[in-house]
Amino acid sequence: MSRRLESAIDRQYEAQMRAMRFQSMVFPSGNVFGGLALAAVLGAGVAFGPGWGLTAGQVVAYLFLVNLLLFPLAEMAENFDQTQTAIAGWRKVLEVMDIPPGVPDPEHGITLPSTSLSIEAREVEFAYSDGKRVLHGITLDVAPGDHVVIVGQTGCGKTTFAKLLSRLADPTAGAICIGGADLRDIAPESRRKSVRMVPQDGFLFDGTIKANVCYGREGAADEDVERAFEALGLGDWVRSLPDGLDQRVGQRGEDLSVGEAQLVALARAQIAEPSVLILDEATSAVDPETERALTRVLARLSEGRTTVTIAHRLSTAERADWIFVFDGGHLVESGDHADLVAADGTYARLYESWLGNTRAL
Repeated sequence: MSRRLESAIDRQYEAQMRAMRFQSMVFPSGNVFGGLALAAVLGAGVAFGPGWGLTAGQVVAYLFLVNLLLFPLAEMAENFDQTQTAIAGWRKVLEVMDIPPGVPDPEHGITLPSTSLSIEAREVEFAYSDGKRVLHGITLDVAPGDHVVIVGQTGCGKTTFAKLLSRLADPTAGAICIGGADLRDIAPESRRKSVRMVPQDGFLFDGTIKANVCYGREGAADEDVERAFEALGLGDWVRSLPDGLDQRVGQRGEDLSVGEAQLVALARAQIAEPSVLILDEATSAVDPETERALTRVLARLSEGRTTVTIAHRLSTAERADWIFVFDGGHLVESGDHADLVAADGTYARLYESWLGNTRAL
């Protein structure tokens, strides 16, 4: 990786040096040509002007006219350099556009029903472009309407698995099925409606709360947004804001607290009415008090839906129907909280470590 980076830097350096050498030759030559042209006009005016009946004022006027002609010619050198840069950039754009999509959509996809759906993973493996495998033979089942949690140390592959569930990428081997259908065979419109992921940062666009929530469902009306907040028990919070639903959130939600931005992201998931909900550590970046408020909202959001939570704080795992434990890209344990703690395995060690950190705080 280091050698590839150094090679790319060297190639860029050589290209820039060639461009600078060309530019350093063209610009002075343009100025020299302009100076010679003005000198020629002045010399001709002085030598032959009286014989041609030219006055001094007319010679000066010719000098101004020649200067006006030379100015665009001098600019051509700079424009030529910018044109070359633009052409190089356009070629790069065409190269990117020619890259085949990594997640191709089916021509005639399957439409999922609007009910709680099962999730199945069969020998799922995944590797990034550098060839490093991060998931190894993951096989698991989630029943419709269940709330399951995936836990593990940082870098164990749980977030990557969540991305595969929402088809931000496809497995390099194996298959993931939603409602009995291979995720790769589901129509994109149906997949986006049925499967929703709420990331850790709860990304928001610069605009109002209402506009951000409306991204969750095309054509959503104001009444739909209000119902989404009421369904999550957030109606009073919205009414407490100075501008209500018209409150601006700022770029990436910077005008809201982390917890408030996450509430808006959860309402955006609620308005879509998904069948499968994926929560990627949705409460890990907030304080304990805000976590409790978000937990109540998440409980309402998860009602009647198949929910997969990527958990950083194991308090979420305590309330789950089933827990899957990842370690080094492998599924090493599964069961409910009590059984896994009693088994004294990977989960028990994670839980004990989490309890120790919680007591220390």
